[in-house]
Amino acid sequence: MIPMHNTNRFLGFALVALFALQTHGAWAASDQDWQADANADGIQLYTRQMDGHPLRDFKGVMQVQAPLAQVAAMLADVPAMPEWFFMLREARFIQGEHVDDSHIYLAMKGLWPVSPRDAVAHVSVKQDPSTLTIHVLVDSAEGIMPKQEGYVRIPRMHSSWRLTPIGATRTEVEIVGYADPGGWIPLSIANFLVTTLPRESLKKMREFIAKPEYRDVARIYAKNPKLKELAERLRFPKP
Repeated sequence: MIPMHNTNRFLGFALVALFALQTHGAWAASDQDWQADANADGIQLYTRQMDGHPLRDFKGVMQVQAPLAQVAAMLADVPAMPEWFFMLREARFIQGEHVDDSHIYLAMKGLWPVSPRDAVAHVSVKQDPSTLTIHVLVDSAEGIMPKQEGYVRIPRMHSSWRLTPIGATRTEVEIVGYADPGGWIPLSIANFLVTTLPRESLKKMREFIAKPEYRDVARIYAKNPKLKELAERLRFPKP
């Protein structure tokens, strides 16, 4: 029987889908390790079990009818993420002059009897000069912000977004996540979350990016000049 206090750790797993670059450690595994889990509503879901990982990794992939610049601007609009990211209560920049080298604070909703969780993460953005694919790396960081009252701090998290242009007006979005929760959790919760998180986040993201304010990236840049500065350092497919 798994102790009930360990059930609150599954929310740490929910945080891992916030950005990442799939290049180091366990991320370097072959694509052959992925097993198809579901394919519905234009969203493909995959999972894999890696040696030394108590929980399965997950991956979600979809294509959206939106140019790369629009998708990148929406994803970089961190304060708006709670409107579409699964179980996210708050997201905000807390440190860093540039969006592509900054720290963010993330707070997840609680689910009885699970305590609310939060995390501080370092964000960096990279782009492949040949394919124009954008990768964003997020790793948990310590010593940046003290623990917040009412939240249990997530000690470790990694995750990834990959934005690949499919022509000038279409983009493939890939989300990959893994976390070590620091203990066992009920398999029923783990199995539910490992597919629900990417599916619900991607589905809501697709709806959110269709909003008028994200069709006009200038409106996003006006709200946050740092996003405009980031866009000026990236390259996007020409119409």
